[in-house]
Amino acid sequence: MSTHRTTSRAAAAGRLPVEGASPRVTEATLRRIGHVLVAAQMSLIVLCVLPLGPVVALPDPVPAIGTVLLLLAGAVGVAALLSMGRRTRVHPVPGPDAVLHTRGIYAFVRHPMYLAVGLACAGAVASSGRVLGMVALPLLYVVLTVKARFEDRLLARAFGWQFAVYASRVPAVIPQPWRSHRH
Repeated sequence: MSTHRTTSRAAAAGRLPVEGASPRVTEATLRRIGHVLVAAQMSLIVLCVLPLGPVVALPDPVPAIGTVLLLLAGAVGVAALLSMGRRTRVHPVPGPDAVLHTRGIYAFVRHPMYLAVGLACAGAVASSGRVLGMVALPLLYVVLTVKARFEDRLLARAFGWQFAVYASRVPAVIPQPWRSHRH
């Protein structure tokens, strides 16, 4: 599957209802939900990397693993940015000119930026041993999961069968190399 340059009629008209939601859910409501999710994500990222609060002494390999996670996060993030190019956005609501990206790293994971953020924050917490980060990290994973599911529902509505086929073959956040990603 390649990058699809199609937009749905709902996206073009500015209406992207969420499946199972009330028909009164407007794009403005979806955008507000997206803003809340982005704000929660950014706040928890800051708490994961903020150099404040008590530090727990972690066993020797953990900080080294943290460094590896940070490097891996950088590689995943760069690959996602290169795949998306100027269409990169933090907000989960697709714009009217949204494109379904299915090549590059998007052939292996639907939300590589969420994967990169999760890896980077886990690496920062493992490297620093900060208690505040240890508390914020699981909350960040919950927010990223909710955000990914919200975005997937909107992409399914915007791209229909194309997204359904893509989502059936490509995992959301955790790559599964044993699955076939070729079409």
